Amino acid sequence: MRSYFDVTRAFYVELMAGLGLVAACGGASGETTAATDPSSTSSTGAATAAVTTSATDDSGAVTDSTEGATTTTTSEGTTAGTITTTVNSITGEESTTAETTGEASGTTTTTGTTSTTSTTTGEQTTGDTSELTCDPPPPGMTQKYVCFPVPDGLADCAACDATCTQSWANAAASGDPFCSYNELIVQCGPDPMPAVPDQCCYFVAHGDGMVCEGRPFVVEGEGRVAPNLRRSDWGGQVMPSLAGLDDPTRAALADLWGAAAADEHASVAAFARFALQLLAVGAPASLVDGAQRAMADEIAHARACYALAGAYAGTPMGPGRLDMSSALGDTGLPALAAAAVREGCVGETLAALLAQVATFQADDYAVRSALKQIAVDEGRHSQLAWRFVQWALGRSPEVREAVREAFAAALREPIAVRPWPADADPERLRAHGRLSPEVQMTLCRDALVGVIGPAADALLGRAEQDAAA
Repeated sequence: MRSYFDVTRAFYVELMAGLGLVAACGGASGETTAATDPSSTSSTGAATAAVTTSATDDSGAVTDSTEGATTTTTSEGTTAGTITTTVNSITGEESTTAETTGEASGTTTTTGTTSTTSTTTGEQTTGDTSELTCDPPPPGMTQKYVCFPVPDGLADCAACDATCTQSWANAAASGDPFCSYNELIVQCGPDPMPAVPDQCCYFVAHGDGMVCEGRPFVVEGEGRVAPNLRRSDWGGQVMPSLAGLDDPTRAALADLWGAAAADEHASVAAFARFALQLLAVGAPASLVDGAQRAMADEIAHARACYALAGAYAGTPMGPGRLDMSSALGDTGLPALAAAAVREGCVGETLAALLAQVATFQADDYAVRSALKQIAVDEGRHSQLAWRFVQWALGRSPEVREAVREAFAAALREPIAVRPWPADADPERLRAHGRLSPEVQMTLCRDALVGVIGPAADALLGRAEQDAAA
């Protein structure tokens, strides 16, 4: 199992890569550099790693997901197909179409990059990998062939050490820099004849995907949530096992998950407001789209958490009325950027890391399944906040000063966590997805020192350099 240090370090590397500021993956200098390849940078300045994954289901059918590059698949039996990736010139998003013929050959085409031809047989091969052989994945795990660019600052793939490879392969396997797989094993590589030229390609095996507190709804300096009521229309189909839970532990789980549900429900309002604020400052369409998608994510999170809370309480639970008075607040860009620092760059980064570790510790299947998606989404929401702040920093010196002050204040503030009831069984609380106050404090401190502080310094430093240029 990954340690807390591994989680925070990997998150930092992935965050820096997502912002186009790449941490020294295998070195100790901690220096950062900007991505220089224009093709790896989105319209907001966020770097997009060229990663491709392929897998097969139990029937031998090929499934693919592609971002930035295309590789071939691993399969049992003989399959072939044509896979085409195209880039939307307006949004920069890519779409992939695939056809299979049943023949043992296939052609892969990627718009704007390269074209390769591959052959798949009963053995697992990708491109010309005659010099790279790999055993089948361990029982219960899925094998993928993944590729990622040589990390900035490194001479070649071999210079990426084990921690570096694990982090980048995780991001490549999931297709999302903030989505990681539990128990991922780098089995073979780097491929001396990679399917994607000039990239680092590996065979990896992974288990179930890793991955509930969301973005706070703060009005005039105070967080707002709706009261929890007895209602059934906000619940979902998440049904945890109640076996082995005594009454105090069930009551504690109902309270803790109920509080998490109220936070997630309030996050819906926070992102609805954020979308309006983005429109008010003329933000790029990609950021507005991200806010809209995040709002839908938070509705799903709230429903899952209300379902868990209701199951433990023995009665359906849902939200009451949420006070929206004076909710829009200051729509000036310096104030919005400072709020994004507090609520997103700090709050959601911490929430994403806490959700990841909660998933590690959860034993209940329903709880673990809910946390998987929540952790992935919260990581993406955190990235949205950092991308907005990055965009805003280039607009004026006033924004840069407001962001600097917001980070400094957030890093000085004491950490507050919800306590556990003294009469509840701590082992059962952990098994049902709740982290102890001590673990939460440790993770938050480590993330503030090892992720948020350094990332903020790098982001502000780059903004100052760009302003002086």
